[in-house]
Amino acid sequence: MLDRGKISLDDVLEDMEEMNKKKILEQHPYKITQYSDGRWKTYLPDPENPHGRRQIAKKSREDIENAIYENAKAMDEKSRLSGMTMTRLFENWMIWRRENGTDPKTIKENDNEWKRFLADHELARKKVVRVEPDDLESFFLDITKGHAITMKRLTNVKSVLNGMFRRAVSLKIIGFNPMSSVDFSQFKTRCKPSGSSKDNYSPNERKAILEYLKDDEDIYSLAISLAFHLCVRIGELLAIRKEDIAEDRIYICRSVRRNQSMKDDLTFDGINYTVERRIKGNQTEGFRFIPLTSEATDIIRKITKVNPDGEYLFMRNGKMLLGDTFNERLKKICSHLGIKYRSSHQIRFTTSTMLYEAGMDITHLSTLLGHSDTRTTFHYIRQQQADAKTFELMNHVLN
Repeated sequence: MLDRGKISLDDVLEDMEEMNKKKILEQHPYKITQYSDGRWKTYLPDPENPHGRRQIAKKSREDIENAIYENAKAMDEKSRLSGMTMTRLFENWMIWRRENGTDPKTIKENDNEWKRFLADHELARKKVVRVEPDDLESFFLDITKGHAITMKRLTNVKSVLNGMFRRAVSLKIIGFNPMSSVDFSQFKTRCKPSGSSKDNYSPNERKAILEYLKDDEDIYSLAISLAFHLCVRIGELLAIRKEDIAEDRIYICRSVRRNQSMKDDLTFDGINYTVERRIKGNQTEGFRFIPLTSEATDIIRKITKVNPDGEYLFMRNGKMLLGDTFNERLKKICSHLGIKYRSSHQIRFTTSTMLYEAGMDITHLSTLLGHSDTRTTFHYIRQQQADAKTFELMNHVLN
């Protein structure tokens, strides 16, 4: 009937509201009386009042009936919220964040942490108003038992719970965030070291890969070759347009983003990719010029020959290359050469370390990487072993 225009959804909702209001007024336990001054008075249930009720007065009967209805709705909502479990709070928090524009990638990551560490834990079934700091401490002791979680994952779980409890405070379900009373220093030694490989390609491995690819004009091979001559993230590399390139430098001003939108039932749509004029972290330092070496310039000439009309530098059959397929090709090349595979992100680490060890100032390197803080840049420098200078210095000082 809605589809055929026989009825209006607004009219249906209004009728339902009136029916609900009528039912609440019929069940109102106190008399509604008009006093000699013309005002209408009654009582409203109030559990916080010593007598369990409080008196209200309004100018008209309609006003007092509206007040009764609104109070009943508020009490129903308060009752519903007081019975909310941690699982329901998580769902409420996720929808609220989606509606307020939280990055879909962040929402997906939070969903992963919830499913992995919280969804099946007894904490998820507990009512929010009943969660105490001791419950949270027990939870964190459980997930760190036997060094079963890295510090990074522990921090992610903390962020999820902090966000949920802040939402609970704003909804007035609880008065304070119980996470603030938990001593997290006790869990640091219970975490395991990160298992991810963060070592670089050695200079010889880099040289072997570039030598292997130097005569290959496949678009993936050219993308990998250029990556080894720049300090860019894979999303930045694949979003480069030809107009971003001058004779001796390249302007990094956009990035490919991997998205999965969350639906109302907390499931996720399929993966889609967008190109956005923003860089990771949304820092102005991310927008930057990177000088091009002569070899990088030669690679770009080959790319424009292979892809003369594409909107982006790296395209095949009218479509942009993706980070996943880039890494698949890199893995095959490493396997063929007998080199340990590291992802595209480690190419960025490799280039950073080579430039630093060659004497580049840390502030200049930070600019190339698009970092706003040199402390982040130092994280990228991963010297694999003591070099000759270090060995000579130790001999001089310690012998």
